[in-house]
Amino acid sequence: MTPVRTAATPRRVLYRIGRLPDPLSWPPRDYTGGGRFDDPKGEFRVLYTGQRRACFLETLAPFRPSLEALAQIRQRSGRDEEAPRAVVPKDWYQRRAVAGLRLGRGQRWLDLRSAATRETLRSEMADTLLELGLADLDLSGVLGPRRQLTQAIARWAREQGHAGIVYRSRFDERLTLWAIFEGAAFERAGPPQPIVSGDPDLVAAARLFGLGL
Repeated sequence: MTPVRTAATPRRVLYRIGRLPDPLSWPPRDYTGGGRFDDPKGEFRVLYTGQRRACFLETLAPFRPSLEALAQIRQRSGRDEEAPRAVVPKDWYQRRAVAGLRLGRGQRWLDLRSAATRETLRSEMADTLLELGLADLDLSGVLGPRRQLTQAIARWAREQGHAGIVYRSRFDERLTLWAIFEGAAFERAGPPQPIVSGDPDLVAAARLFGLGL
């Protein structure tokens, strides 16, 4: 069987948008369990980091109008009426900052971007996939909204000695994100930076989602 692929530890700085006063603190255990690669047993926590623009895409996406709201607008109007423009609230800026970090060397990172990794997981996790009612495992599965699947992958990765998972953004396949498991080694790359409305990555993410700033 082809072994899973591991990603090289990046030399570049990774970023996280998190709550003040410390965006790089591990989330309280009471607030874990809902993230894509959170541990389904709650035994370890996860920091979600990545390329800077990818972080803005991930954090701004919840402000988009829901599918239900969009469908109701279409039903009421009977034509292509534009949805009301959602706005990123002011307190979102005030409560968060952008922090940088560098991952420590010598750690293993499960690379979900690799087709070889996904094929190996398909074999290794066959029983789990069937229990979840899935007929197969492919790229759409590891990026999709099925949290039971992605969290099962995280659990498997941790048990196999990986420090975290590397995966593509579901909003832009050119961008990469890193889920860092609790216990992984990293160092801070300078103090947290405030989020300002003119930030180029913030502006680009808001423009894609049609959000006001």
